[in-house]
Amino acid sequence: MIRKYASRIPRGRHFWILMSNIAVTGLASTMLSPFIPVFLNRQLGISVGEVSFLYFISGLAGTITVVLVGWLIDRIGRRKVYVFGNSSSTIIPAALSLTTTFNQALPVISLSGVMDAASRTSQTTIIADQVEEGKRTTAYGVSRIVANCSWIVAPIVGGAILAANNNFQGLFLLSSLIGIAGLAVFIGFVPESRKTGLERPKLPKIGVLRDHDLLVLCVASLFAMLFYTQFYSLLPIFAVQVKGLNSLEVGALFSISGVTVVLFQFPTSSWLEKVPDQTGYILGVVVMAAGITSLALAPTFDWLLLAVVIMTLGENMFFPIASTMVTEISPESERGMYVGVLNLFLSLGSNISPLLGGTIWQLTGNPNLPWLLSPFYAAVSIVLAAIFKIGSSEGVRHGTG
Repeated sequence: MIRKYASRIPRGRHFWILMSNIAVTGLASTMLSPFIPVFLNRQLGISVGEVSFLYFISGLAGTITVVLVGWLIDRIGRRKVYVFGNSSSTIIPAALSLTTTFNQALPVISLSGVMDAASRTSQTTIIADQVEEGKRTTAYGVSRIVANCSWIVAPIVGGAILAANNNFQGLFLLSSLIGIAGLAVFIGFVPESRKTGLERPKLPKIGVLRDHDLLVLCVASLFAMLFYTQFYSLLPIFAVQVKGLNSLEVGALFSISGVTVVLFQFPTSSWLEKVPDQTGYILGVVVMAAGITSLALAPTFDWLLLAVVIMTLGENMFFPIASTMVTEISPESERGMYVGVLNLFLSLGSNISPLLGGTIWQLTGNPNLPWLLSPFYAAVSIVLAAIFKIGSSEGVRHGTG
């Protein structure tokens, strides 16, 4: 069993150096990111509503620029765009350490959204360049494991530093220094992954939206985001106000999700290599929707934990397979643009989700309804995935037995 899994692990040296970079810069970012809203609210005196607005603008900035980022990845190279995006783990903490007002925080938080979009899109493209087609789903799974390991450890480290120093400056400094170390690993040891001789588009190729398979995959993924992202936006409020959880129990819901990724992502990704892409995608959406819907139906805290585990198992299928599908249908010279367009639709769904769910909750007075509507959004995503399967004849893996 172990030997079978090991055979699917990417062997490339540059891939594993990239994973080291993700681990180190992920530690730098996640030791700080859970506490940025606290810094903005308590340290700077910015209201909760204004903090929410800052994060909305950050997400909007990333969404607006992600297609431009995809074009730049194909135009100037994956490496330069990734260095820009990945440097957020150094630049943002340094900038926040000098921030004292809302007007100063606005450009810093907005820039973080743009840099995150650049890092995420270029990382997906680099992995596709580095790893052969049959191992890409596993490779994307490995990157999720590495990132989630940071989420398990880093917030505890960040909280301990804050508790010891009772101010944010030490945390900003340490986060920035760790980010520099991680960025240096990538700059020093990972070369440009884009093949020489490929066409460099002079302008963004918006015409890629005429690709039927890409458009269907993007819209299907958007509908999956409509219910999935509620976990990160509505769940903390729902868990406290409706389920009566305390802050430690709410934190446990997020921690169990990270642990589930670390424990089960690799066997899940290895299994996905054997099944058709569309089958893996559909299963991921079904399991995610089952978990999200169960949050409303769970009678106790233990059942809530189980619902989160189920949701995360679906997430383990959905995200790697969606990344694999978009890279496999894209021409190599336009891979960055294709990934950028998919990330655009994922971001749109993520930005619409909290607004849609919160509005449904407020208008109906039923806090369970946003979760119970998940199967309907999932059904649309599944139907579109089936259309993708019918329309695809080349470039998408159909399983290896």
